[in-house]
Amino acid sequence: MEELKRHPEVVVGPLIYNDKGEILLIKNPKFKDFWTIPGGHIELDELAEEALKREILEETGLEIKNIEPISFSEGINPEFFYKKKHFIFLSYLAEMAGGEIKPGEEMTEYLWAAPEKVSELKITDSVKPLIEYYLEKKKNNNETWEHKYLRALADYQNLLKATAKDREDFVKYAFEDFLQDILPVYDHLKMSVASLNEEESKNPWAVGVRHVLKQFKDVLETRGVEEIKTLGEKFDHNLMEAIDGQGETVKQEIMPGYKLNGKVIRHAKVIVE
Repeated sequence: MEELKRHPEVVVGPLIYNDKGEILLIKNPKFKDFWTIPGGHIELDELAEEALKREILEETGLEIKNIEPISFSEGINPEFFYKKKHFIFLSYLAEMAGGEIKPGEEMTEYLWAAPEKVSELKITDSVKPLIEYYLEKKKNNNETWEHKYLRALADYQNLLKATAKDREDFVKYAFEDFLQDILPVYDHLKMSVASLNEEESKNPWAVGVRHVLKQFKDVLETRGVEEIKTLGEKFDHNLMEAIDGQGETVKQEIMPGYKLNGKVIRHAKVIVE
């Protein structure tokens, strides 16, 4: 016959606290001499939270409320269990809601203890993180209104700073899309003047175009636009795109590149040697 496959066992367990802030620890014969928490297996077609309530009622006689999932963890052949097992622990925090605690086969001893004073007890490794979580939760709940106000005020001030920075960045880069449309026009004007011979460059219309180009450049610079220097410069892949040649020095610029307030908005296209 085919060997029957074994699978990990899913168990649920809550760290239960009472109205005094004490936590319930129990001793179960299956957990040797360790202190642990009550809990048990999820049955087929049973929701995890339903299994949690059922197991606690069966094992301790208590009812629980304010159930809060805390963590998922695994235990493969844990030293605190009486035989080899692979557990998947679904851990919760829950408040005692009522009932009368009754020891039984699954709970031979129990104690309600202040979580701050259980460090000397021999507690299962799976339960220690739950106690730490509960202590942190108590600390936050006991925080004074003054501290909560100061923390909220600090969060609000940080939000204002972040909002101001976002607004500043928006203003700084708001017309980047417009530049993508206007820069080619600026480039074409520069190329039209650069292609003129000495005699043509003296024509009044050429002088006028150069004047317009200077105004164009001044306006762009006042808005944070800076042309990337390329000719004779060392090739920088952060600023340039080499479309031909081999080497580290820019020999020729094919298309100028630009930065807007330090941010590259168009890489320069160059030939290197």
